[in-house]
Amino acid sequence: MIAGDKKPKAGGVCRLITVGVDVQDDRLEVTICGWARQSECFVLGHVVIWGSPDDDTTWFELDELLRTKWKHPYGGQIGVDACAIDSGDGEWTDKVYSFCFPRANRRVMAIKGMFGSRPAIQVSKGKVQKGGRLWIVGVDTIKTTVFSRLQRGQMIRFSDSLEPVYFEQLASERRVVRYRRGQPVRRFERISGRARAEALDALVYSFAARSAVAVSLDAREAALRSSKPLVRRSVASQLAH
Repeated sequence: MIAGDKKPKAGGVCRLITVGVDVQDDRLEVTICGWARQSECFVLGHVVIWGSPDDDTTWFELDELLRTKWKHPYGGQIGVDACAIDSGDGEWTDKVYSFCFPRANRRVMAIKGMFGSRPAIQVSKGKVQKGGRLWIVGVDTIKTTVFSRLQRGQMIRFSDSLEPVYFEQLASERRVVRYRRGQPVRRFERISGRARAEALDALVYSFAARSAVAVSLDAREAALRSSKPLVRRSVASQLAH
């Protein structure tokens, strides 16, 4: 899932990890991203957890993934700093809330994507039942950033373990201009013939999770360098690739 054996480069070492989760009727689509300085993004892996969101086992597998610690090139270990899980489907909203709200202290967030000019992520002003917080994600704002990086070939890199279908889904939408009441409105629309976009959605949610993390990268690097090497599981130096 997250693998590689290339020698780390100091400027490209990941210091944070975020996860974005798109919820489907028979699976969870999970994108794992590492973050270096200047918000450079490394798509480390994309995992499909098969199973209905109505099944507790499905969420157990996700929780196990979110608890994973990986060996870091600096010698310490690193885990998931934040996770954003889409609750906007409606059918599985309560299940997402039930998973996220008790894990709020681990920055596991129930999110809902909204179109238009919005911040990357912000707390919903409306009240949510069950005593938790709903986070609103500005999907157009983040997609603009993602597509700009892809077009320039900068600030976003991909693991060589990703399948071709991942990139097909990543390129499933395009930005168009529509006119509303005589005014141009920019929006993202699905490209004809491309039915699936889970990879794009999960990446957007992982970007949103990054915006919710306020951690000193210098302090994180110092902590990683001072930690003892992790023996339990060897992870790829893809974290630094």
